[in-house]
Amino acid sequence: MMLKRSLWMLLVPSLVLSGCTKIEEGNSGVAIPEVAAPELSVETMKSITEELSSDAFEGRAPGTPGEEKTLALLTSKFEEAGLSPGNGESWFQDVPLVSIEAKNVSPLTVTGGTEDLSFAYGSEMVVTSYQEQPKIDIANSDMVFVGYGVNAPERGWNDYEGVDVKGKTVVILVNDPDFGTESLEGEFGGRAMTYYGRWTYKYEEAARQGAAAALIIHDTDPAAYGWNVVESSWSGPQFYAQSANGGADQTKINGWIQKDVAAKIFAAAGKDLEAQMKAAKKKGFKAIDLGLKVSTSLENTISKMDSKNVVGILKGKTRPDEYVLYTAHWDHLGRCKPAPDGDDICNGAVDNATGTAALVALAEAHVKAGAPDRSLIFLAVTAEESGLLGSKYYAENPIYPLSQTVGGVNMDAFGMAGPAKNVIVVGKGKSELDRYLEAALTGDGRVAEAEPTPEKGFYYRSDHFSFAKLGVPMIYFEGGEDLVDGGREAGEAISKDYGENRYHGPKDEYDPNWNWDGVMSDLKIYYTVARMLAMTEDWPNWNEGDEFRAARDESRAGN
Repeated sequence: MMLKRSLWMLLVPSLVLSGCTKIEEGNSGVAIPEVAAPELSVETMKSITEELSSDAFEGRAPGTPGEEKTLALLTSKFEEAGLSPGNGESWFQDVPLVSIEAKNVSPLTVTGGTEDLSFAYGSEMVVTSYQEQPKIDIANSDMVFVGYGVNAPERGWNDYEGVDVKGKTVVILVNDPDFGTESLEGEFGGRAMTYYGRWTYKYEEAARQGAAAALIIHDTDPAAYGWNVVESSWSGPQFYAQSANGGADQTKINGWIQKDVAAKIFAAAGKDLEAQMKAAKKKGFKAIDLGLKVSTSLENTISKMDSKNVVGILKGKTRPDEYVLYTAHWDHLGRCKPAPDGDDICNGAVDNATGTAALVALAEAHVKAGAPDRSLIFLAVTAEESGLLGSKYYAENPIYPLSQTVGGVNMDAFGMAGPAKNVIVVGKGKSELDRYLEAALTGDGRVAEAEPTPEKGFYYRSDHFSFAKLGVPMIYFEGGEDLVDGGREAGEAISKDYGENRYHGPKDEYDPNWNWDGVMSDLKIYYTVARMLAMTEDWPNWNEGDEFRAARDESRAGN
């Protein structure tokens, strides 16, 4: 369910590394070491991407034959590359998951207003349940509009203040109250989304407040993706972390409704949606009982499983107990809403067969270069699309102590637009890892730019976040939009085409005519940044004032 930077992730930079890369010492007082240009195999990238995204892998959903084939391929390729099993004698870390698939979903009906309303599953609304119950019923549940659904005492903001939503259905706006602000200043970081703006937080807080159901109003700009992405991502099996209580502390139903559906609901309550959205942006907003009753039901198909993270290690030669991470997710959506031609396999070629292939190509290159001083961990995680579940499980149950994990590099989708003049850093300015990226770019004439759309909250949407929130400095950068051939206009057009026609759909498929030049240039940056970290004695931290700094300081206090 997780949704990535669909407007930017296709755009891939150009880098020509020759000789060595070096930068002078930064604020830490430790110089970044020289790193020789790597030997990277485009054939490895092509062959693994093609195989992982073939129909035979059925979209690589956890708990399916596609997972079994993915695990077999990755362990074989990791071993051939020269890595060792990363969990004792095993290549795997079990990740306990539960699969819940909604079936026989009834229409969402709303009564008690100026007219009775009914909305169809899929085209107008989607719902699922986190609770492990065979049948879920929401019957005549009171509807309460809670604005952005934020309870942030440190910011003096509580959309739930003065209202009891226990057993009721809350209707919530996506993103932060600051969405649409031009600057980066405001109650919630201005234009930049905080975690309070993420759909994951909205459902978490609704559950903490005791709501029976939570419905987020979909709006393309603040959500950062169209309804087509919501519909394809939220249909079919949904994966969650296993819990001791079977999700009993969660809402019965979580879902999304189209914005025009919300407008009709508000009109039936005698309210104007746009006016209420405007009011919700102001501190002191009071939740509104809409005076309506909502009903829906569904049946759940439930199964439990141990999905797997794949872990390989290249042990360091002088400081093997210090670790540098590479992360990429191997999973995708499996079978999904069919395309007009009947194709119902979400192959996930770009997202994220490319990133998974990159783990193997980078492993090959590091082994050829010889073991660095620190150990390199190659972590292919499961269930990213279901809420970063594989990376979250590793971060909370690390094989290698997080206090001894220097930092890491996350890779989530390479695109085929060709070389670009820039790279986009998601979360630029957050940590001292930025200077390692600057070092990798030295002499190339390219620039590292901050993400152009911080309001979309991309820092919270990929696997690096699982480690960052526990203190491990992680860098997540992608290819830029300023293409060598065609500039920004061409880059934006390619990105838009992918987002509208292939992202999280059956047409994200391997194309033998892809241009891999930008991908391979990008891959050199990923190699160089991690190699530098593995060869230095530096312990980069989050910058002063960053939200993750305290967690890092605490974890490193005893070292």
